[in-house]
Amino acid sequence: MQDQALGEPVPEGRATLWGVLFVIAAFTILVVSITWLAALNEIRHDRESTDSVSRQQAADLVRAFEARLIDRMERINHALVEMGDELSWELSAQELMTAARMPMRGRLSGLVHGIPQDGLIEVSIMDSSGLLVDSTLPERESEHRHGWEPFRVHRNRPAGIREERTFIAKPEFLPGPQRWSLTFTRRVNGPDGEFAGVLAFSYDPVLFTRLAGDLPIGEKGSVSIIGNDRVLRMLHTQRVDPLRRQWIGRELPADRPYFDPDRPAADVVPIVSAIDQSRMLGAFRRMTHCPLIVAVHLSQEEIFAPVDERARFLIKTTGLFTGILVLFTSGLAALVLHLHRTRAALGTANRRLRENELELEQRVAERTDALERSNEHVQRLAYHDTLTGLPNRALFADRAAHALHCAAADGRGLAMLFLDLDHFKMVNDTLGHRTGDELLVEVAGRLRGAIRPSDTVARMGGDEFVILAEGLAGTREAANEAAHRAERILEELSRPMLLDGHTLHVSGSVGIAVYPDDGTDAASLLKNADTAMYAAKQAGRNTMRFFSPSMTRAAEQRLALEHALRKAIDAGELSLVYQPKVSVATGALCGVEALVRWRHPERGWIPPVEFIPVAEETGLIEPLGAWVLEEACRTIAGWDAARLGPLHVAVNVAAAQVNRGDLTGLINSLTRRHRIDPTLLEAEITETAVIGDTARAFTTLNSLRSLGVSVALDDFGTGYSSLIYLRRLDIDTIKIDRSFLGDAQSGSRDAEIIRQMIKLAKTLQLSVVAEGVETADQVAFLKDAGCDIMQGYHIARPMPLADLRAWVAARRPAPTVPERPALLAAS
Repeated sequence: MQDQALGEPVPEGRATLWGVLFVIAAFTILVVSITWLAALNEIRHDRESTDSVSRQQAADLVRAFEARLIDRMERINHALVEMGDELSWELSAQELMTAARMPMRGRLSGLVHGIPQDGLIEVSIMDSSGLLVDSTLPERESEHRHGWEPFRVHRNRPAGIREERTFIAKPEFLPGPQRWSLTFTRRVNGPDGEFAGVLAFSYDPVLFTRLAGDLPIGEKGSVSIIGNDRVLRMLHTQRVDPLRRQWIGRELPADRPYFDPDRPAADVVPIVSAIDQSRMLGAFRRMTHCPLIVAVHLSQEEIFAPVDERARFLIKTTGLFTGILVLFTSGLAALVLHLHRTRAALGTANRRLRENELELEQRVAERTDALERSNEHVQRLAYHDTLTGLPNRALFADRAAHALHCAAADGRGLAMLFLDLDHFKMVNDTLGHRTGDELLVEVAGRLRGAIRPSDTVARMGGDEFVILAEGLAGTREAANEAAHRAERILEELSRPMLLDGHTLHVSGSVGIAVYPDDGTDAASLLKNADTAMYAAKQAGRNTMRFFSPSMTRAAEQRLALEHALRKAIDAGELSLVYQPKVSVATGALCGVEALVRWRHPERGWIPPVEFIPVAEETGLIEPLGAWVLEEACRTIAGWDAARLGPLHVAVNVAAAQVNRGDLTGLINSLTRRHRIDPTLLEAEITETAVIGDTARAFTTLNSLRSLGVSVALDDFGTGYSSLIYLRRLDIDTIKIDRSFLGDAQSGSRDAEIIRQMIKLAKTLQLSVVAEGVETADQVAFLKDAGCDIMQGYHIARPMPLADLRAWVAARRPAPTVPERPALLAAS
């Protein structure tokens, strides 16, 4: 395939391109279609399964309640039959005439011992005229009830028909005790079968609601007993429902399915509640031994609530997957198109270059082939680094001596470039030495590609490399040419590296020494290039510096700073200051962040930005971090919580403390020694603490949380993997980096990013702390965005402990002191 820009047609390549794009589009449509069909089918199946299970559950519940009700009613009916038989011999027509003068009053009291007592309100008997003859209620007066429905039913039964069923009256509301009564009645016959009266048992309907008390009907479900006359006799709900209770004793609409004679005696049907119009699943059974219907109603809203929740989650997940897939395939299509164009452009250039290379290689091969075969093995072992294959220190010294001799002879320029990788120790500490070795091999390969064939790149040890640039165009032009080489090297290193499943962004610091201005021998040039490299690191890393005599003094000062820092921890030169964190909504104190400060006996205050990097590079960060934790615990233990309120202290924890030391054991020991509550401590970590040995980091952070120590993710939003670890880490708080808040103007991109961060944290039930709050406008923005906590110079600068106590005391409301009488002083 040829590049069309050079005038050569590429019909075959263009057809292949469109074919690949078609396959990507077809694959996307197919996967999205299958995914949505599977999701919708799962939702449908879930609803059908839930409906089937709920129908079976409703049928089982109504069957269980019917069995309990039958058992209870059989006991009541049995008691009615026995008492009625016993009274029938005493209530002859003649006796009933005398009974009008109430001679039987009190007779029932001796018979009720065989009656089920649970929920019993009254036992009463009426004679054939409807006069109340006796009652178990002493205060009940005699009255005629000949118009009462149960009395009329029993009296009007044709003579000679044996009565087999107990009559269940409509519920009555008793105004005295303010409760409902459900009465069971039975006809009493005289010795000759004539109508002698009616025996009645009155029960509290609560007796029957207890039968359904343990049935799982849900908050909105109900269990009811309905007569064939459509009158609601009992209604049970799990919670008090005055609206439904008002229907007791009233007739239900005739369109209810359990009144339809064409339906089976037992069925489960969807139904709309006649009481509150809610959608229910109703199961009913018509009882065969009495004119009653038992019904169980389950709320369809409660039944399908979990199904609807799962459906919403599935739809959201499927939609998210669809969006990610479309973005991925769109990017893939764009990449394919870009590769097609790049390949077409490079095709011709590669062929031309290959032709020149082949001609050159043929000439060189004829002269050097024999020599290379004989010396290659020895040279590799004696003069090359075994890991990277680069020249080692010995071979570099030999080449440097030769280059210096040639430079002195022909007056050409020469430069040494000393390269040290930035934060390589952190890669070893977090990702392990294997990944560190792979990184060194990758860097070596990129350095080879960034220099001229006549230059030499060597590995001096660790993460240090030296490039010897020879044949420069004179001493005056050597500096410019060396700078160009350094820029090319830094550019090559800046490209991301994929190593062992991790995408790394690597940078380096380069120091340059030029012959003869910065030295006339290899040792001097190498030492001065090393000094310049440290100056580049001091300038912020990922840059280059030329050697100058003043750098020697700076290197000596840095070494002196390292020695002084080692002594400062034990000499008491370090101290802590505390910056308050307050609630955005109320302004109340939420805690403080402990920050370390160093007062050198000669130099005075040394800023943290100057000594913290030295501590990290030299390994002093671990004893320094342990000292900070000790001081924070001592501050909490000595805090006057009764007067000033509890003090929550946040401490920054370095990656080395998380991945190497026993951080959990240290904090547990400190909190026990100072007798403080671990919940008053918060560990602030950055993602660099977990991007290496993630398993160990997660174990350490989880054990901290098990102690009660809360965990905050610091500088959130500045790393390339913050969202990954926000999903995987079990943390309590995220701290939005101050770099976002500085440009968070209304409607700006940073403002919208902060709002989305806060929404994400709220969704994950995390609290949010905004750092670097310096203006009232920023406070108003954070309050509108829903941020929880803020800190910064607008609230308070970091302050010593004594000033913090005064600051907190000044903000707390003064206690109310009763007015005291004036005292007269004697003169």
